[in-house]
Amino acid sequence: MRAARLSLPACRAKLSFVATHQTSSLPSDRRAGRGFLLAGIGLAVVAVGLLALQWSLKILIVPWYVPIGTAFGAMLVLWSLTRRVGVIRIIVLVLLIGVAGFTWFTLAVGGKLPQYTGPLQAGKKLPPFRTTLADGSSFTQSDLEDGQRRVLTFFRGRW
Repeated sequence: MRAARLSLPACRAKLSFVATHQTSSLPSDRRAGRGFLLAGIGLAVVAVGLLALQWSLKILIVPWYVPIGTAFGAMLVLWSLTRRVGVIRIIVLVLLIGVAGFTWFTLAVGGKLPQYTGPLQAGKKLPPFRTTLADGSSFTQSDLEDGQRRVLTFFRGRW
């Protein structure tokens, strides 16, 4: 059997086809995991934005959604990093891990209340006090000294 001989222009045409065919798959490779990257960034930005909105409306509840949102955002960015490694993705991942770690630390350690050292102690008598009940009647510490067991509840209302 004889091998077919190609002319120089035919060889160039074949090489040109192979070169363009191999490089045409690169743009889709660059987009691998981009949706996860953008979703992770978006989730973290929405969590921090909701916190800013909560503070501006003066709603004083524990914002557990911030560390949870930033942690899930970091996981999505990590997932995008498994699809395609890039410097920007690594930087975004490090930043999101830092934000998530800071918010978890702030809620876990910074949100702890100090030990109570007020005038009320378990097993001790109450100091003298006078208050008004919801029905308008007066209530003092002597009302508690009739021998019956009672529970006092202090509610810090939002007003």
